[in-house]
Amino acid sequence: MSEILENLRVLDFSSGWPGSIATMVMSDFGAEVIKIEPPEGDPVRKLPQGLLWNRGKKSVVLDLTTKEGQEKAQKLSQTADVILESYTPGETNKLGIDYETLSKNKPDLIYCSITSFGQHGPYAKYKSYEGIVAAKSGRYTVFSGQSKRSGPHYAAVNVANHGTAMATIRGIIAALLVRDKTGHGQKVETSLLQGISHFDITNWLIWQMMLKFPDRFQEDPASDPNRKPGVGYQPIRTKDGHWIQMANIIQRLFRASLESMELGHLLEDPKFKTAPTLMEEPREELRRLIIEKGLEKTLDEWMDIFVNKTSNVAAEPFRMTKNGLEHSQVEYNPHVVEIEDSRVGRMTQLGVLVRMAETPGSVKGEAPNIGQHTEEILAGINGHLAVPKEKSKATPPKHPLDGFTILDMSTVIAGPLSTSLSHELGARVIRIETLEGDTTRRNYDGLGANRTQAGAENISINLQTPEGKEILNKLVANVDILVHNMRPGAPERLGAGYDQVKKINPNIVYIYAGGYGDSGPHSHRPAMHPIGGAVIGGALNQLGRNVMPPTDAKMSVDEIDEMGRRLGRANETNPDPNSSAVISAAILLGLYARERVGKAQYILSTMLGANAYANADDFFAYDGKPERVIPDGDGYGLHALYRLYQAKGGWIFLACPNEDEWEALCKTIDRKDLLQNPNFSTPESRIANDESLATELGELFNSRSAKDWENLLSANDVACVEAEESSMFYFYSNEPHLQENGFIREVENLRLGKYWRYGPVVDLSLTPARVGSGPLRGQHSEKILGELGYSASDIKDLLSKSIISWEDVNRWGDVAH
Repeated sequence: MSEILENLRVLDFSSGWPGSIATMVMSDFGAEVIKIEPPEGDPVRKLPQGLLWNRGKKSVVLDLTTKEGQEKAQKLSQTADVILESYTPGETNKLGIDYETLSKNKPDLIYCSITSFGQHGPYAKYKSYEGIVAAKSGRYTVFSGQSKRSGPHYAAVNVANHGTAMATIRGIIAALLVRDKTGHGQKVETSLLQGISHFDITNWLIWQMMLKFPDRFQEDPASDPNRKPGVGYQPIRTKDGHWIQMANIIQRLFRASLESMELGHLLEDPKFKTAPTLMEEPREELRRLIIEKGLEKTLDEWMDIFVNKTSNVAAEPFRMTKNGLEHSQVEYNPHVVEIEDSRVGRMTQLGVLVRMAETPGSVKGEAPNIGQHTEEILAGINGHLAVPKEKSKATPPKHPLDGFTILDMSTVIAGPLSTSLSHELGARVIRIETLEGDTTRRNYDGLGANRTQAGAENISINLQTPEGKEILNKLVANVDILVHNMRPGAPERLGAGYDQVKKINPNIVYIYAGGYGDSGPHSHRPAMHPIGGAVIGGALNQLGRNVMPPTDAKMSVDEIDEMGRRLGRANETNPDPNSSAVISAAILLGLYARERVGKAQYILSTMLGANAYANADDFFAYDGKPERVIPDGDGYGLHALYRLYQAKGGWIFLACPNEDEWEALCKTIDRKDLLQNPNFSTPESRIANDESLATELGELFNSRSAKDWENLLSANDVACVEAEESSMFYFYSNEPHLQENGFIREVENLRLGKYWRYGPVVDLSLTPARVGSGPLRGQHSEKILGELGYSASDIKDLLSKSIISWEDVNRWGDVAH
């Protein structure tokens, strides 16, 4: 068996991004994926990305509104290992493909359900549009102020869809691991509302701490709509009018960036000595000096310096997604592949999710035509009936990954958050932290670590010492997976290179969660989150159309500063959680390869590749491909029927891009005249007259409250929600819908006491997921060292020599600060 999902059959009843991408990935890794479509075809077929999302699959047409279609679906389901569906809760019962019906005759079935807002509560039947979930949940408040107008601001990158797609992969493979051990099938559930939650790293907790400890937390700095990027993240405009994203907030990288720009002498000035962490006045003075210096060289001149003259400066030109396809490291890894498509010719497509050394995935071919395999698949049902897995005497684990241990040597957000997501599924996570503490502990009193490291056990070690390396070796010998994000060469210096750890533990799954890659033209370079946003195009997509100044525009330093502010707001932190979602899927793929195929191996996941998947609606190319629809520059949305509108008190988000939805909207608002208006009567005419239509609808929506519009339109199956204007914290902490679905859970931290956190991103019926709180630095050092055979006196000696350390608890509220 050369591919990890070989001989597994997946029936995909879903429609939309999460299910389509999840089953595309499963096909790439060997599963037989059968797309079940209605007679008119999956709506995704109408989109250019359908050629990508459906690659390697088979297509079967079944009319599930008929008894015959349901009977065929039920019989076909008995041949399947995995089923996915994305219907509104309750719809599968009407169509005869609900979990209870299908699992009755196949108890080992893995059945995955993807919803918008969960299975229960008042929003359960809301349509699964990214914009609906993002607006309702408060995600749009993250970008408030980007365009200088008040109110929520559209979020262009489909993070809810991406997060949910990767959660779907994690959940299904976790369930398969349990089935292979016990013979038990189960139901897997996730939703866009869960998928979007792990993109909020600090807001949810800072606001709780503002209420709990008002003297310590008087405000949320990230809530300032006029905030600028940190000076280490300052974009620069070049002599020839191009823009470069700088990404050097770590002190040594920031200093290297100043030196490479011939500004190193500034570090001798006492007012800049703590850069990039500075008070406002020196920070803004330094920002202007950096902006002015950027104007002295062309794009090519600067990039030659940043790429070839130094290895310690994170910097990339801002690109559109279509240009990201041509980045030399993207091509090298490869995060793009070429296939021949019978409909559009030569096509450049998104590559395989991660590179697995021993069980590599591969693209299996073009997307099928509608119903192309109906006759073949239905005729072969009897010969393909799967023999149910015999239930072993093994008791199902409490959580799907019980018994597996991950050693996390990664830093900042992307890596640690990925292992936290794995902890939710039951893995034990042992995290090594430096004696100085992770970067996330240096902002907001370290609150970010309570999300990125949630559930981890923390040991703080000086790995530069022989004794520290000995502890590392003992840890390596006792874990199943190692995750790190150090640049090539650094792990080897610590004794944590793949060949080094493989000698100690031949059965280890080794995951390099890199920025660029483990080899290739840019692999030597650092990459913080803005790099992913700049290279893959998420930042310019978020910035909006017609906002970036022409290259020949004359701009003052103040104007460049303001455009840098807008670019900084557009290039927010999502590239890190985008990467976390993919790394966490890689962890499950690696575990399953070892358990099913017997292949412990090296796996590469990169920030570039992960963010390409987060932009899977545009990360492909062929002659004649329609241009991506970019949001307007004021951040309302994509077009008149998919955008924000101001209501009479508050804001709404409307999503009715399809013809039947447009008709339902007009009937519900008693404006059937719009259906007959030649300016709006066809999709083409509505696009041509988009501004006029937006004005027409805007005047109407301003006549009633946002809540009224949500109630009226949602009751008539038109997707419309009141947009949260405060924060994600406010929505999640005040909506009973969240508690009803288990999407928030209470945890306790030694320092913070009790607080709520987001629930698991994916859950399982038989072996449920769990949540944990964030550790203090070194909190579990004594426990972990004791397990490795160190005595109390050994630990005391290590502590005295500064080989290990841990921070004091200093419980807030109990201890004066």
